[in-house]
Amino acid sequence: MRILLAAIISEGLLLALALALAYFANLTIDWRWSQRAVIQGLALTIPPLLGNHILWNYSDRNPHSIYGRFSREIIVPLCRHMRLGLAAAVAILSGICEELFFRGSLNYLCISYLGVISACIVTSILFAAMHFIGNFKRYGEMIPLYTAMGVYLWFAHFCTGSLAAVAILHGAYNFIVITAVRMRASGT
Repeated sequence: MRILLAAIISEGLLLALALALAYFANLTIDWRWSQRAVIQGLALTIPPLLGNHILWNYSDRNPHSIYGRFSREIIVPLCRHMRLGLAAAVAILSGICEELFFRGSLNYLCISYLGVISACIVTSILFAAMHFIGNFKRYGEMIPLYTAMGVYLWFAHFCTGSLAAVAILHGAYNFIVITAVRMRASGT
């Protein structure tokens, strides 16, 4: 439960940071909610879910790998007892709050000061690093994988032009993974 509390606090902090940054930098955040954004977001979950499936199978065959240890020590315990309602709440919060900060406020600010490519790199690395605060030493080898996911989310936002599509992608991905890990851990 400690991990869940930390996740809720971190999402709230990201939301506050995103809103403060948007306010003080005078940024306009355009979500572009539409039926098309929903469809795009859901369709864009397929590649990272396939990648996750490949890594999960690799972890099964290589339990002492960083992926195996991270799955066993962090992901499975986090998801094992999470009921569907809580999984949905965590997925929605992470999709909205993380995307509002990383692909929204921070990205817009980085583009205006650093350019497009640098914005992609900076926001993706910070996205990855945020997931390992307090665990850099133990799980730092996972940062390149999370950075790659950050780049994927960044390109999804860049290509769709919709922060809503990316929030849906992120939230749907998290919900599906949490649910799949929960079912697998319980043997159903």
